[in-house]
Amino acid sequence: MFVPRPQGGAPSNVATDRVSEDVTGDITDARRIGRVVAGILLATGDATAADIERANAGLRELGRAPLAERDFVSETPEMLAPKIPLELRTGVLHLIYELAGDEPIRRRLADAYAGLWHDELEPPAERRSGSKVVRWLIGRLPRHHVSANEDNTMVERTDPYRGGEIAAPQLAPVERSPLRHRVERIRQEYLAVIEAVEQVIVGKRDVIERVLTAMAARGHVLLVDVPGVGKTQLCKALAAAIETSFGRIQFTPDLLPMDITGANVFDMRDKEFHFRPGPLFTHILLADEINRATPKTQSALLEVMEERCVTVDGVTHRLEEPFQVLATMNPIDHQGTYALPAAQIDRFMVMLEIGYPTPDDEVRVLDYHLGVVSPLASLKPVISRAAFIDWRETVPLIHVTPEIKRATVDYINGLRRTAEDGHSISPRATLAWVRASQSRAMLSGREFVTMDDLLHVAPDVLRHRLWTDGATVRERLRAVAITGAR
Repeated sequence: MFVPRPQGGAPSNVATDRVSEDVTGDITDARRIGRVVAGILLATGDATAADIERANAGLRELGRAPLAERDFVSETPEMLAPKIPLELRTGVLHLIYELAGDEPIRRRLADAYAGLWHDELEPPAERRSGSKVVRWLIGRLPRHHVSANEDNTMVERTDPYRGGEIAAPQLAPVERSPLRHRVERIRQEYLAVIEAVEQVIVGKRDVIERVLTAMAARGHVLLVDVPGVGKTQLCKALAAAIETSFGRIQFTPDLLPMDITGANVFDMRDKEFHFRPGPLFTHILLADEINRATPKTQSALLEVMEERCVTVDGVTHRLEEPFQVLATMNPIDHQGTYALPAAQIDRFMVMLEIGYPTPDDEVRVLDYHLGVVSPLASLKPVISRAAFIDWRETVPLIHVTPEIKRATVDYINGLRRTAEDGHSISPRATLAWVRASQSRAMLSGREFVTMDDLLHVAPDVLRHRLWTDGATVRERLRAVAITGAR
């Protein structure tokens, strides 16, 4: 996995400064704390030698080992925060806020940890004479005893290891920005939608999450798999869980473009032509078995997918927001299918496969669907249309650092250099990749994108543009990073 490295490199070994294992605790916890601190430094893609020195000083204050090379990896707050012991979280939070300073991206990352540890922080312990034992364990015995009536706020010192004591300052209340509140609300709505859809689609939570990630980013979704695995049911369930209108077009070889877009129809009563909208004038459109129609009919969706409007006889008709295409496609080697044009393929943000359920999940499918009432018929909306529109309006507000933008472009250029059979990646795909990363970050409860977000969505965004599978996309990205072809 490619991650920006600190300037001058991180320490290559772990200098323990004679720290007792009784103080450091389990080495796994020590490394996780190091990764939290390293993540703050790398939030802007730039960790200087001075940053690392300050971080190591703070870690020694906590009785932890200095940073090592293996600490500089890409891990999100959601992955690391629950693994930090409760009694250490207050000290770690003070340290990362000190390292973040006024830098906005680092502050956002520190805020993310504060939010995840909300109401779980240990209050700072009152200083007592026993605190000298900790200093002795790290090899720095204080040179005087602390009296009970000594001021307990903060004693200034020039050397943190010589004389005096510093009690942990009181933790200021975390001020959450309006965007943070907005993202937290969207996260809860997102989980509610997943829970609702899982009443119909059993054992495919990962697929549901990936579809919603694309939908929140205003991206169209192409589901490719053999018949009968639940592609159409998934689209219907998503539309039912969101309070929006739903339309379906069953693509067949005799379907005409006007059957999709609509047409001007002559009205005998007033002797004039009037536009009669086609079935795509809806919020969520299911284009079922899209590759059973001819390429001419498939091309009728090109304008509407890109520009959210339809032009008939020179007059442009705009579609109401939100407009979303969820298309299903059978493998092209199945009888009666047509390959999608490259221009059509490129307009889908992601391509996904559903796959067969596990034996246990298939038994649950029987339990769910052999009942008197269909799970889909009983599914009620859990979020409003306005809430779903707010998802889409929030995604562009998710911060992307210049380093992540550059890494994205470097990866894309590396893939273009190694493209085979003329299958390359357009600038539209580059934008789709970053938008999908922003969406994943938002739905994960964060206001900023990490490299983990970028690499997580890469197979879904790039595989149909490179005409390959997700595993091959990951291998090619890894090759780009290793060979320096970026």
